[in-house]
Amino acid sequence: MTQKQIRIQSEAQEEINQAFDWYFERSPAAADAFLTEIGASLSQIVSHPQHCPIYTKSTRRRVLSRFPYSVIFQEKDETILIVAVAHAKRRPGYWRGRN
Repeated sequence: MTQKQIRIQSEAQEEINQAFDWYFERSPAAADAFLTEIGASLSQIVSHPQHCPIYTKSTRRRVLSRFPYSVIFQEKDETILIVAVAHAKRRPGYWRGRN
């Protein structure tokens, strides 16, 4: 079975960038750890998307272990679409219009 390609929506990439910048201002080491965890999460999602629980009707979610963020994604025929990298304190489902 061929591994699906990952595609990160521009809004989700901007959320990653903003979180990185916030952590970097406080601690470059924390910012690096955040990116490392995002990368590991994306690898897990691509390898085993079904291991992540269903979040909404059309999405799944992987909660980061060290940071208060979740990676929200949709599994498509040939791709994994990253819809949002959502902070735990942000309004749930704010990203629902994205696809």
